[in-house]
Amino acid sequence: MQDTGNKIISIVAQLISLVFHPVFIPLYTVWLYFHLSPRFFLPANRYFLILYLSIIGILIPLLFFIVILWTKAFSGYRLVYPEERLIFSVIMAVVYAVIFQKISKYHQFVELFPFFIGIILSVLALAVYNYFKSKPSIHAMAISGSITFFFTWSYYSQINILNYLSLMIVMAALVMASRVYLGAHNLKDITRGILIGILMQLAGFYVTWVVF
Repeated sequence: MQDTGNKIISIVAQLISLVFHPVFIPLYTVWLYFHLSPRFFLPANRYFLILYLSIIGILIPLLFFIVILWTKAFSGYRLVYPEERLIFSVIMAVVYAVIFQKISKYHQFVELFPFFIGIILSVLALAVYNYFKSKPSIHAMAISGSITFFFTWSYYSQINILNYLSLMIVMAALVMASRVYLGAHNLKDITRGILIGILMQLAGFYVTWVVF
């Protein structure tokens, strides 16, 4: 009975890790932003951004993982070693630089600028950690960054989304617990991921305020 319970918990933890994989978090964030924002957006522009983000921000990383599995060049899709994560971080920095360069032409998306700048800064910070043989949790970094974006955006926009933030914090706790349970990270990795996500998103707001 205990073995069955452990298997169920392991399956649930893996499912949570997959559903809230870092490559999906930006798409979830943009979709929720459109849902919560009182601003008017043409449906075509909404669909464009979601589709563009899906193709560039998700398809390219998926192709990267497929190449990894096919060539067996890395230890596996989990990117166990910091050197492997360093390569992935650099790729993602380029991917989101391309995405931001595209959306920056649409001023109606200006409230999303801090989020994407924060992502770029986060993966660059992650690359620095990876270079020094450390591997902060990308899951923790991504979801804490999303929460920080919504918290800061709602504060400056005077929009009450406390119920959504509460739910996101609960989900973040489950995600981080699943990563520790699966042995993918320890508490130090989780803490570093959280700090990167929070600090880089705040830096994203500052850069947007100064530049745009």
